[in-house]
Amino acid sequence: MATEYGSAPRERGPVRKRRILPGEIVGASDGLVLRHARDDDAPRIVSLISAVWSEYPGKTLVAANDMPELLAPASAYAAQNGRFWVVEAGSEIIGTIALMPASEPGVVELQKLYVARGMRRNGLGSFLCRLVEREAREWGARAIELWSDIKLLDAHRRYERLGYLRGEALKTYTDTSATVRSYFRKELTSEPAELDVSELDRWQTLFHPNLNAAPGISQGVVKP
Repeated sequence: MATEYGSAPRERGPVRKRRILPGEIVGASDGLVLRHARDDDAPRIVSLISAVWSEYPGKTLVAANDMPELLAPASAYAAQNGRFWVVEAGSEIIGTIALMPASEPGVVELQKLYVARGMRRNGLGSFLCRLVEREAREWGARAIELWSDIKLLDAHRRYERLGYLRGEALKTYTDTSATVRSYFRKELTSEPAELDVSELDRWQTLFHPNLNAAPGISQGVVKP
């Protein structure tokens, strides 16, 4: 599962969000840690994304050219008032997801959804999407958008199950792989959609964020 993002700079949103400390932990249990990224996570994040890309013919990641923000993820996202989370298992990063204010007011962009091959089809990707959705609501966003490589059909099915609608727009990038991406968008209602408990309950229990809680309520186990 993967969602990609071009590295064009974005303007800051008009509202300053809570300052996040690099590496700040959201939750930890059973040998897994969900936390905000640090800049020194870069090699492991690049390794994860490279492994995911290598599953698709013609997909090659050259981070300095294709996604330079990965070389210092905490700093790059903080500078644009965004968020970047990782899921860590021991010394390995097994999942990532990010959020950035979109160019359209009141909209955020879901980015960098990658899950290691051996950790898929057990709800982790859906959990991370819900994490972004919760954060977007706390920011007062009315919609989430994303661009995903047209080759990543499993990821597209996941987004559609979570309520994202595929648009007609396609975007071609001048990256190493000449990536073409499809556009998806989800309008956020005033109340979160019901969770698919069979998929997400394990991850919610592990990491403790209440994904259906009202915006503005402090969530999870937060440690500096």
